[in-house]
Amino acid sequence: MAGMQSISATPLVRIYHDKERIKIMTDKPIAIIGGGNGGQAFAAWLSLRGHTTRLFDVVEATCDAINKKGGVELRGSASELGLGKIAFASTDIAKVIEGCELIMVVLPSIYHKKIAQTMAPHLKDGQIVLLNPNASLGAVEFRKALQDCGCQADILLGAASTLLFACRAVEAGTVQVAGQKDTLTCTALPSSRNGELKERIGDIFPAYTFDADIIEVSLDNLNAFVHPGPTLLNTGRIESGTSFEYYLEFTPGQAALVEALDRERCAIAKAFGVNLPTIVEEYLAQYETKGSTIYEVLTNCEGYHGVMGPKSLEVRYLLEDIPYSLEPICAMADIAGVPAPTCHAVITMARAILGDKLDEGRTAKNLGIEGMSKAEFLKLCRG
Repeated sequence: MAGMQSISATPLVRIYHDKERIKIMTDKPIAIIGGGNGGQAFAAWLSLRGHTTRLFDVVEATCDAINKKGGVELRGSASELGLGKIAFASTDIAKVIEGCELIMVVLPSIYHKKIAQTMAPHLKDGQIVLLNPNASLGAVEFRKALQDCGCQADILLGAASTLLFACRAVEAGTVQVAGQKDTLTCTALPSSRNGELKERIGDIFPAYTFDADIIEVSLDNLNAFVHPGPTLLNTGRIESGTSFEYYLEFTPGQAALVEALDRERCAIAKAFGVNLPTIVEEYLAQYETKGSTIYEVLTNCEGYHGVMGPKSLEVRYLLEDIPYSLEPICAMADIAGVPAPTCHAVITMARAILGDKLDEGRTAKNLGIEGMSKAEFLKLCRG
């Protein structure tokens, strides 16, 4: 328990709140960590909005292609389109984040812990680190990783519930955007610093709202509920190599499973004093769809046309969404004292089928919240 108290009492990763430097200045470069579709999209979009951007990726060929092109071309349905010039792309993370006030980590949640360990020696006082997206309790995992590395940089740590863009990389240096969200939740850890985070990045990201905490942002991760369970029910089609549209060929049985998961999700939120819309309500608010049930809103969603189902069980719907989303959600349920038998059942089935192909992930122990009381966990999340 002493270890738990050290996390919530005097963290090594402190919150930066120097009021004299509360705004991100346009002449400060913004670092994008991750050269995948999301990272490239953010780097180009921010550049087109007048910000100097740099990009880090572990793949040298990706960096070389972007440097040769001079940036990333953004196509499709983003609010800004064209060639967003990138100052440089590099595999040297120290070079990329040096002098940056905002560092955006745009990576799958599988890599959050590793990238925190990589960044830890190079972080400086006053920097903002923003996870895009958080998945579930990503910021808690990130902070613990920095603490374990002995990082004492005075940073402001934040997390967004999902990516701003629905996009795919056509090639290194070209991203096609299918859509851009009008609004999404974002929080600082702890959320008592949300005002500071909003002051410093709110003008850069007008779609972000800052009235949530990491609990709400984590439970707002709908992928955890729409992906793993239905994928497991599709094992026959997936392993036989059958082509199918993942959402438009959803079955009533799959939807019933998601309904059960959503009830547990909302119960966990309620136990922490968070009022979440149901998945149906969220889909009706965010997507071009119709209906009153999960089955109807998924199969009627215009944006899901052409989204094909996986060809293998070794897919992010399981490899990422189970250990890095459902596991921490179950950890929150345990702390709140809320039964979550359906969530646990999905995890158990996935681990029985995939075995050691699944990471241990964000268990309560790995997050540093094992044995925490509800009050201690709320203090960690809210300050």
